[in-house]
Amino acid sequence: MQIFMSLMNYTYLGGLSWLEDVYNVLPPILYTILAVVGGAGSVYAIVLGVNLAKSDSDDKRKTASARIKNTIIGVVVLLVLVLFINIILPEILHAVYPDMVV
Repeated sequence: MQIFMSLMNYTYLGGLSWLEDVYNVLPPILYTILAVVGGAGSVYAIVLGVNLAKSDSDDKRKTASARIKNTIIGVVVLLVLVLFINIILPEILHAVYPDMVV
């Protein structure tokens, strides 16, 4: 977590000063959400894998495999959004507002 915090050593000035408070509060909340959703998604994927292995009909297999795929996509999208908000968004703001983001 310190690696991500060191990448965000920006100071927000002027009309963007409210972002200073947001970036002090947001990362712990996002990492908590990521841990909960990632853990729940992992457990759900395991349960679906067991259901896939135990399924008797082809329809149940297709349903279970589609649910596994959707669960994995959801966890990956959440991870990408957390990384975007923590790493890429400050860089974009620095590029757009070089005088306000130092």
